[in-house]
Amino acid sequence: MQEAGTVVRGELGHDAEVTELDMDAQTPTAALSDCVDLARYETYDSKARKVIPLPTEQPLRYVMTASAQRWDGRWMVTGLDTRGGQTC
Repeated sequence: MQEAGTVVRGELGHDAEVTELDMDAQTPTAALSDCVDLARYETYDSKARKVIPLPTEQPLRYVMTASAQRWDGRWMVTGLDTRGGQTC
């Protein structure tokens, strides 16, 4: 982004929740769902001094999902789907 002369500004909203949890598995696992909110987040072209609009098909609020495993006392994200096929 630095080479392109762009920066991100604002705040990326989140509303995450655990949708599945298996602490009894040999390697504990979890599934998470997060409502990502782009309403106060923007990419800014610092050379042209203007906001770069999001693609018109990009929803401002969408569901992102993640899977995680617990290793050595820490949760590690093992999968992430950011495609945002569902709005929230």
